[in-house]
Amino acid sequence: MAGKIDPYAYPGTDVLRNRLGITDGKELDRRERLITRARGNEAARMDFPLTADGYRALHKHLFQDLYEWAGQDRTVNIGKQGSLFAHAPYVANGLNAVFKELGEKNNFRGLNREEFFDRLGHHMNELNAVHPFREGNGRTMRLHAAQIAREAGHPIRIASIDERAWMDGSRHGFTTGDHRALSAVLSAAAIRRDLGPEPRTGPGGIAFLPARDPPAGQRYRMTLNKVREELEKHLPTARAEAADRVSKLTKAGASADELAKARTELAYVRHAKGPVYQSHLLSYVGSREVEAVITPKQTPLERVREIGAALAVQINMQQGAQLQRAIRALERPILPPGHSPSHERLAAAFLKNTPEKNAADPRLAPAQAIVDAAMQAARSRGDNARAIDGAGESTRKAVAAVIRSGDPLDPNAPEFRGRGTGQPQPPSPTKDKGRGR
Repeated sequence: MAGKIDPYAYPGTDVLRNRLGITDGKELDRRERLITRARGNEAARMDFPLTADGYRALHKHLFQDLYEWAGQDRTVNIGKQGSLFAHAPYVANGLNAVFKELGEKNNFRGLNREEFFDRLGHHMNELNAVHPFREGNGRTMRLHAAQIAREAGHPIRIASIDERAWMDGSRHGFTTGDHRALSAVLSAAAIRRDLGPEPRTGPGGIAFLPARDPPAGQRYRMTLNKVREELEKHLPTARAEAADRVSKLTKAGASADELAKARTELAYVRHAKGPVYQSHLLSYVGSREVEAVITPKQTPLERVREIGAALAVQINMQQGAQLQRAIRALERPILPPGHSPSHERLAAAFLKNTPEKNAADPRLAPAQAIVDAAMQAARSRGDNARAIDGAGESTRKAVAAVIRSGDPLDPNAPEFRGRGTGQPQPPSPTKDKGRGR
């Protein structure tokens, strides 16, 4: 809000307008802590729907005594450390998308502790990126996390959440998209712990596969670009196979050592600093390829396992100081001031998704409609297939730029004029069909 008038604050101050009429910032902070602590104790014994509206109801319960706008989406842009949270026009759709994903995953029920806290950390990271309220987002998030954990059978004690670690994890996750630190903070606050092993990690928190003998078989050279292609293709299925393997071993009463290795492997394929991260890390330090044992008959999990082993060999060959510099560089925020990481990710998803997937996403459906309208306008003009595809591609890039900026998507905006999304355009000049045949 720097440099702009904040409608939520008293004129000439940064003190939020409040029901108590307090104009001193320190006094408001003190009263806010007391009031929300009492309301939080009440909320901890209540069940709020695990939906976007239920989340708003939780915020309203916490701050109803202080702010008129308790439980309402903010109408101004806010940010931290030069980066913006979701821009105000996108808050509602962003919140709906976060809770749609939660519902599709059955509110994370039926998961072991390791998998549960990994998903809970991701959910909290996405909520933090939306930051739907003008104030009180962190307190609402923690109570919301506690309810999910309680209902999923992995209860946490809110008072045990390390506040400094929570803030550090929130900042790190917001600027990098890496939710691992938030997952660790929440896991550390668990009341009951199962005996599942933590991920096997190395320098800078890099995840590794369980220790094993060197892989046997013919090694083939793979460029790191090819490694990333293979991981993009096989990693989602490998994660499902690893989870299924742990479940089967548990039901079969496998030995503790065998089960521990399977869980460590599962943690590796899910880890934020797993194989994909490691391929980028090696590119950063100047490596170009790895040698992996690859065969056509391997399952996705077997292929990812062999690629992971090859990446580990190459990483272990690097000098420690050089590796640490690369890790710090990869985790440093790279967005210019005023940009929102959540909108950068949203624009990237829009460009990567199929039109059908964009149309099914409430955050991206209006954007896809603009692209569809531009292509339809090109068809109506009688353009050939190549020109129609070109109109769609150029409009996609223009739309992605608007999403990235956080501005509202207006079909009649100047950047979309002439693409068939605004007012009717004059017909294009008649083409010389005899030329170039």
